[in-house]
Amino acid sequence: MACMSWLKKCMIIYRFSYQNQCELVRKGFRITVNILFLGDVVAEDGLATVVNTLATIKKQYEIDFTIVNAENSAHGKGITQKIYQELSDAGADVITLGNHAFAKKEIISSFDQCPFMIRPANIEPLDVGNSVIIREIDNLHIAVINLLGNVFMTASTAGPIEVMEELLKEIDADIIIVDLHGEATSEKILFAEYFADRITAIFGTHTHVQTADERIIRGCAFISDVGMCGPYDSVLGRNINELINHVVKHQPTVYMPAKGKCIMCGCVVKIDETTCRATSIERIRFFPNA
Repeated sequence: MACMSWLKKCMIIYRFSYQNQCELVRKGFRITVNILFLGDVVAEDGLATVVNTLATIKKQYEIDFTIVNAENSAHGKGITQKIYQELSDAGADVITLGNHAFAKKEIISSFDQCPFMIRPANIEPLDVGNSVIIREIDNLHIAVINLLGNVFMTASTAGPIEVMEELLKEIDADIIIVDLHGEATSEKILFAEYFADRITAIFGTHTHVQTADERIIRGCAFISDVGMCGPYDSVLGRNINELINHVVKHQPTVYMPAKGKCIMCGCVVKIDETTCRATSIERIRFFPNA
């Protein structure tokens, strides 16, 4: 497969000062790069929660680089250019998507106006947007890749392992991070075991339920699913009553996101700047106040 014939790659320059970290070096401490990944942002209330609290979370965990999956941010399915801008302005460095990437048709024509957003490499249409982005922190290049799982996922055009092998032939970066958007935990674990020596971090997304299997695999941080940022009293972010009417009572309904206070789920990964390998991964969850 000639990967670059159907996949565009872009490099964006991103800089910040290492003044504080240089002070730590003088004191004999190891330098780390702190990565924050937030799980699927669901609908209006999930979006508002992330936008309003992201700066506080970044400060609390001394975050250097933030990735947000926002494939459900527009009324529960898809994303718009306006939402992309809101998340970017709030502090997201890269925004990833999933099987609902193109649910809002307007994003197809406006994707190029969202330079820090990527879509899965293995879903149609293949010629819209980027699936790999490389950003630079001083002299450290961080690549973020978006892939779709194949098991129980009807939208994928090829398996994530096959596509990842092709991508790695083209990517030149110090740190490689993957958002693997998929249903099956087994597929994600297999992917991590197969690529652990060549990737720095792998974050599973899609199920909206945070798993308790975070681990370091030979220097690669991994979790099967990061969870969601969306309404807590819901079914994966969907209105409970609407879903009962649809599934239990067999009534025709229109998809309705839930409303209300939100849970925020994510992970913080520490990466040794000298080796570019992950040293720790921590699950984070912020529950709504009673």
